Amino acid sequence: MSLLDIKLERAFDVFDSDRDGRLQKSDVIGLSDRLAESLGYAPDAVEALRTSLADLWDTVFHKMDKNDDGAVDRQEFRAAFRARIVTDQNRIWERIRNMSNAWTALGDRDGDGMLTREEYTSMLHGMFRLPRETFDEAFNQLDVDGDGQLSRDEISSAMKEYYTSEKHSARGNQFFGRL
Repeated sequence: MSLLDIKLERAFDVFDSDRDGRLQKSDVIGLSDRLAESLGYAPDAVEALRTSLADLWDTVFHKMDKNDDGAVDRQEFRAAFRARIVTDQNRIWERIRNMSNAWTALGDRDGDGMLTREEYTSMLHGMFRLPRETFDEAFNQLDVDGDGQLSRDEISSAMKEYYTSEKHSARGNQFFGRL
């Protein structure tokens, strides 16, 4: 299995919130509700994130469902994501950047446009239910300029690297923790 396939498997697991081996719209949109709950926000406070996740489902994930059963399995996800990256880079990254920006805005408690280590680990732990230590280590890799904060550009670049890079040394590989 290639490095990109390993990362896509991890991404699939992150999105598959009910762990049934199938991605459905409720899995993807449900990430916003989990984040709201973990940060103590009212559900309407995450509307921008919910909307961007719904758009990501409707325009990207839904089209991965090749057998039209209302869900995306691992093989559909991996094959389609690889194909979309090659054929639709600008549109897919625009949607991922919108989701990333909405997500960052929610976690940015002090409103400075940056995520501190605590903000970053709290958000990812809240959304994906992975151990905080996983994201604490990832933060060190993603903080490219070493200022102790993650900018929207650092987060967006890390996400793009995660979903495209075959280089083992790419910082973005650590977005969901050590591979």
